[in-house]
Amino acid sequence: MKIRIFAVLLSLGLLFAACGNKQSSESVELNNMFDTLSWAYGQSIAGSLGQGVLDSLDKDIVVKAIRHSLEGKKQPLNAVESKDALEYLMFLHNADQMRQTEQMSKDVNARQSEYLNNLKQTNPNVKEHPMGFLYEVVREGKGPKVKLAQRIRFDYRSKLMLTGEDYDQTYGKRPPIIHVVGNPMFPGLIEAFQLMNAGSLYRFYFPYQLAFGEQGSGEIPGYTPFIYEVELHEIYEH
Repeated sequence: MKIRIFAVLLSLGLLFAACGNKQSSESVELNNMFDTLSWAYGQSIAGSLGQGVLDSLDKDIVVKAIRHSLEGKKQPLNAVESKDALEYLMFLHNADQMRQTEQMSKDVNARQSEYLNNLKQTNPNVKEHPMGFLYEVVREGKGPKVKLAQRIRFDYRSKLMLTGEDYDQTYGKRPPIIHVVGNPMFPGLIEAFQLMNAGSLYRFYFPYQLAFGEQGSGEIPGYTPFIYEVELHEIYEH
């Protein structure tokens, strides 16, 4: 606990050192740590107003409401009216977020379907797995075939399907991965490994539903289809 508090204080000290005495284009002076913290807090509040329906709020009225509250002035809304208004605002915000998510889902579904259909028509080496992803045998191995729950050693590189942008790889970055098939892996990759023999090199095309899904994972946003090239080196019997 003490270490955590020290880390927070150190971070604040570094923040103050970086921001202290800085001036914005309007010559706002941040002369001490609490000036910096105050500005950061206000900046955070302002940032939340730029999202969806919240961007439609009158910023001048928002600022005036904050000042009224801080100065203890009489409010035009009582507690019940304020609570009801905020609940309705959150309803509008959530509805707007749902609309945006639905639109994103439609857009990505259309784009990945177009990509995968075009790939099937133009690349005779591509096969379709019953689960719904496509794959290509770049090099067939001569070793045993992978089974669920086996421990394997492999290298890989991945790309974002819709942009072709390189995303991640083991080659030149870190040693081959040793991992148990299905513990944990996204759904498409679990099935993909079970197609491979030791010594194989396969290329897989995963729609987002069989990759990291609607929620994503870590820095990977939701609705992201992937291309994985996997080189399976070894299957461990124990």
